[in-house]
Amino acid sequence: MNWLTSLPTLALLLIVMSVIGAISASLYLLIDRKIGGHREHAGMAAAAYMTALGSLFAILTGFLINSEYSTLREARQIVGTEAAASSRLASATEGLPSVDASALQVRLGQYLRDASTSDWKALADGDAQDSPAFLSLRELQATVFSISSRPYAPAATVDAMDNAIAELTSSRRELISLANSEMPFQLFALSAIAGLALIINAMFVALRTGGSTTYVAVGIIVIVALDLALILGISAPFRGPFIVDKEPIQTMSEEVLQGVYLPWVGPGSTIATDAGTCDADPRGCLTIEAGDSIQLGALLRVGADSMGIGRDSRRGIELAIDYLDAEFDGAPGMLLGHSVSVVAADDQCSAAGGREGAERILLGSRLAAVIGTSCSGAALDAAEPIFSRAGIPLMSAQNTAPGLTSIVKPGSTYARTAPNDLIQGSVVADFVVNGLLAKTVVVISDGTVYSEQLGQTFVARLGSIGATALPTVIAPKGSDFSAVARSLVNAGADAVYMPVNSPVCEDLMDAIADTPGGGKMAVVTSDACANSDVVPAATRVSAYASGPDIAALSRKPFYSEQYEKAYISTFGGQPLSVWNTSAFDATNLLFDSIQRIAVLGADGSISIPRSALVEAIRVINGYRGVSNQMVCKPTGDCAQSAAIAVYKAPFWPVGPNAANSTPVFSKTETLAAVVARN
Repeated sequence: MNWLTSLPTLALLLIVMSVIGAISASLYLLIDRKIGGHREHAGMAAAAYMTALGSLFAILTGFLINSEYSTLREARQIVGTEAAASSRLASATEGLPSVDASALQVRLGQYLRDASTSDWKALADGDAQDSPAFLSLRELQATVFSISSRPYAPAATVDAMDNAIAELTSSRRELISLANSEMPFQLFALSAIAGLALIINAMFVALRTGGSTTYVAVGIIVIVALDLALILGISAPFRGPFIVDKEPIQTMSEEVLQGVYLPWVGPGSTIATDAGTCDADPRGCLTIEAGDSIQLGALLRVGADSMGIGRDSRRGIELAIDYLDAEFDGAPGMLLGHSVSVVAADDQCSAAGGREGAERILLGSRLAAVIGTSCSGAALDAAEPIFSRAGIPLMSAQNTAPGLTSIVKPGSTYARTAPNDLIQGSVVADFVVNGLLAKTVVVISDGTVYSEQLGQTFVARLGSIGATALPTVIAPKGSDFSAVARSLVNAGADAVYMPVNSPVCEDLMDAIADTPGGGKMAVVTSDACANSDVVPAATRVSAYASGPDIAALSRKPFYSEQYEKAYISTFGGQPLSVWNTSAFDATNLLFDSIQRIAVLGADGSISIPRSALVEAIRVINGYRGVSNQMVCKPTGDCAQSAAIAVYKAPFWPVGPNAANSTPVFSKTETLAAVVARN
């Protein structure tokens, strides 16, 4: 009877009414012809059975209606339970690192979407394993069990997730069981026979008395037809006129996928998108067809003289792609059912290189977003305006120059996970004065945006805490570093601060080491030189390097138990610089934002509204990344605080001694506090 119970209400009612009506009409004509002159006697006999047959029909149909409606009501309650369990599972992820919370909620949202779009048909057909929800639930279970087994997952979170996923799977099993249960055909047939007997008796009575009693017979025919139609209509919870309401599952799916349950988004900052969003978006949509990859740009310093700066960020990107399946297994994961490909170019650590690299990766590509640049000078007035005009988010893991985010730029798509150098310059100045007890300091600049702005921040803080900065020395790449080194020694300063890029830092360190008296001078550099290739030169002088406090990272269980091990096993050694975790976070922030606003097509395609993607990044508030907690502001700054450490060579947090590196100075500052002081 599947075809019959699958019909819409009106069709089912018309068919049942037609069948009962046709049978009744045929019986009426037959009885009228056969009864002849015995109408009075037959009518009296039939009248005696009316009450009994009416009661029998009422009891049988009442039992069936109650039984089938109870099944329908139970199915609705189970769907409500499933939605509630989904809500508890989504809420439980709050205790996890954000990258894990996002992975779980994406899988939960996908399961709920599959359940609401495909499950009902599969359940109606009696084969739930044909539904995509079957596979997506298995994937969700595997992810929950994997993350629950990790030592860093809080016990309360694990218990809540395990209980929620158990209830979710139990609810699905119960729905499958209900879908496979069938109305007892024999009981329905008996009800139909009782109904026909009641109709026949009513006809005998009507033929005896005639007149208005004929309408009573017609009414009984209608009642019998309606009762039987109702039984058929409610006997299949997943097909036909009276089916289980999908709305609780659909609502949960939309809420989860939009980020209502993500701690860094929440219900007040979700961005609803649908097929009409692309038409309304002034920057349009990027549509990725089924089977095509999502293209991610990587504009990083990866040339022969890069000294590992951009290559280390590229490694962070690769680890983020690997972790899309919530496992560091060496196999690239999938983003919304699509692979992720990387289109790379070298930013050459210059404005010209930034422009050239941006134009190169835009040519012939359909980029969703870009990670970059490595050098601030390659972004400021270079790559940043090019990508902003194209409506493509540019997320940097290494740019630190204050000028990049000093004001809100209308139409800008730029953001960064690297901390603003207003923090680093302030902390390094505190170290030089309070740690090295220096009274006079010479600042070296290589003329780049990064070098000039970090040096200016350092000098401003230095003057406010009682030290003197001697005139800044400009020493770009290719300078006579021997002459520069001699001038530094002759200046008689207590320390030299060189916020420069590689290879200027190692060339100048070698020159200082070769200059008589240079070994007595404290040499302080910053994050751009905190890479493994600089360590040999740094060990020749009394060198210090500042940058993100890697020791603080090691206190984060996800970093020590998952990320660090994955980095070493994947790339065969310690990090090349201090920026790989920032690149991992930047990539995951983009993935998270894409997942929240992508419009999913029924054919497996996805559409990414450009403006909505930029907005999704801007609303991030409290993303617990590996490198830092991210609160993205309209200016583009996402790292609102930073723990900046200073390390003494050779025990820098990069290179062969990275495992033994210990900060000689560390301080946590908020960007707001530094700005307020200035």
